Amino acid sequence: MSRVPAPALLLGYLGLSPFVYGALLVLLAPGALPTFGVVAASPEGGALVLERFGAVILGFMGGCLWGFASARPAGPSLALLAASIIPAFLAFAAIRESPRLSCLGLAFGFVVLQVIDLGFSRAGVVPPYWIALRLPLTLAVVACLLIGASFG
Repeated sequence: MSRVPAPALLLGYLGLSPFVYGALLVLLAPGALPTFGVVAASPEGGALVLERFGAVILGFMGGCLWGFASARPAGPSLALLAASIIPAFLAFAAIRESPRLSCLGLAFGFVVLQVIDLGFSRAGVVPPYWIALRLPLTLAVVACLLIGASFG
């Protein structure tokens, strides 16, 4: 694994902030954190933050993989492009009436995304640092989503 470039590391970890914020809303006493009227300052509001941002980011990550697959010098393969759309479908399928259930489905989606990331890494499609960046971020995201699923 290669060293993760500073901009990717910085922005990757900044991208965790909505997940951590949602998990804190779930875990802390209602009203302990400001929500600026976007969601309720409660566990339910935290689960909603996790659901909304989780779905967006899961789809976004699939788009990143599509870009990597498309940029191959040999051209994109059907298998890689097909794998890259799985996260968006999982994000769509994860959304339920209950944000808690959505968080559980999204946690599953991020685990699947990690498996796809590993496959792309083995195929040499992603930058050499990709797994070193993605693995800790995925672990943190899944932990936050499971907090939302368990206590939201």
